[in-house]
Amino acid sequence: MHNNSWHSLRGNSNALRLLRSIMALGGVALLLPIALAAAPAQNTKPPGAGNAAQGKLLFESAGCAACHGNLAQGISGVGPLITPPPFAIPEFINFLRRPSGAMRLFSKEELSDAQLSDIHAYLQSLSPSSDSDAPAANLTGNAETGKRLFMRDGCYECHGILGQGANGYGPRIGPDPISMQGIKNYIRKPSGNMPPYAAKIVSDQDVADIHAYLKSVVRPVDIKNIPLFTK
Repeated sequence: MHNNSWHSLRGNSNALRLLRSIMALGGVALLLPIALAAAPAQNTKPPGAGNAAQGKLLFESAGCAACHGNLAQGISGVGPLITPPPFAIPEFINFLRRPSGAMRLFSKEELSDAQLSDIHAYLQSLSPSSDSDAPAANLTGNAETGKRLFMRDGCYECHGILGQGANGYGPRIGPDPISMQGIKNYIRKPSGNMPPYAAKIVSDQDVADIHAYLKSVVRPVDIKNIPLFTK
């Protein structure tokens, strides 16, 4: 009965084509889930997108702060200021893969491209250009009030009276400070020996005033322009 039915089906070309189509579709239906499962997961993160909060943690854990300072403000004789980021994300990643000078190499095994994008986003969040997008930037600071607060809250004890930093105590934070939002973010959740300053101790307005004071500090005269040292 089976053989007769099969031979009868073979004699019907339309039925045979239909059978082959069903078998082919069935094969696809079986193989498609397997192929999808085996396919590598796609990175849905938009190119160049980064998470600043995650980048802050990576900046600290990867040792970037040791050369560039906790706020990427640079450390004289060790590492330069890197906020805002000196390169766009692709060039930033390429440089860290093939650095020059004393900068050490970061392999993909140590920090992935996505993690470097996060660090780039953190550096961007500290830059003055990010003020326009920052909630704290809506506040207007008063430099005179900021100077008084800088002394009252003990900022000068670690960072110097002009924010110039003190070797072994605190990094330089002025003149040309990082963005107001960057300072606010850092003092709320600092790293290293920096104590946290909650809003009830240093309000957002206080931050705006302190930022205004640091911006008002005049850069020192270049030593090359001081006759006593050029003779």
